[in-house]
This record gives sequence, C-alpha cells and structure tokens, in this order.
Amino acid sequence: MPEFEIQLRDVLLYATHGVMPEESVVGNQYRVNVRLRIDASLFDPEKDDLASTISYAEVYEILKSVMSDRVALLETVAIRFVKEVRNRWPGIKHGWIEIVKTVPPIPNMIGEAGVRYDF
Repeated sequence: MPEFEIQLRDVLLYATHGVMPEESVVGNQYRVNVRLRIDASLFDPEKDDLASTISYAEVYEILKSVMSDRVALLETVAIRFVKEVRNRWPGIKHGWIEIVKTVPPIPNMIGEAGVRYDF
C-alpha cells in the first residue's frame, strides 16, 4: 500500500529539558527530526485538499508546544509528541521522532546526545 511520509527536518528549538539542575536555568538547543507515515490512497489529488493529509505547519506547532513543557527526559517529550499527533491525526500508521541535545552537559564530551522513538 502506498504511503506518504510527512517530514520535519533539522528543526532547531530551545528548551530546558534535562536532569541536571543547570539545564532548567540555561537550557539547551535541540535539533528535532520527525517522520509521520500515512496511507496515500486517502489523498485525492483532484481535490488538492490539506484535510486529506497532515499539515506539517500543525505538526511543528504541536512539536513547539510539547518541547516548551519542561521535563527531565527526552523519552517523555517523544512519547508526549506522538500521543498529540496521533490524537490529531488518527490515520498515522507509523513514524519516528528524533530529539538531539546539541550541546549536552557531559564533561569532556564533544558531540551530541539524543533519543529516537519509533512507533
């Protein structure tokens, strides 16, 4: 069955997630990637109607909202995001979200840390 994959790529957001006390004060920059798969047979190109697919602008607004609520773990953010988008678009078949902390507060580490949630 054909599918569409709705994507947000390399979205940069500032948030205050983390288990370290200083993270709630200084925050961090996050890079987020999202992939949402839906049944392409439900889309009618003759109608060219946004209601028959997923608005990536709405996906971005949901992402911003979920990222703005401070929690300790990125896993919590990922699960909350998926719940929100699946409530909004029940036809989502599967997908994933990747949340990357671009400057993790890990002594002597140069690199990034993150989580990917496949659903």
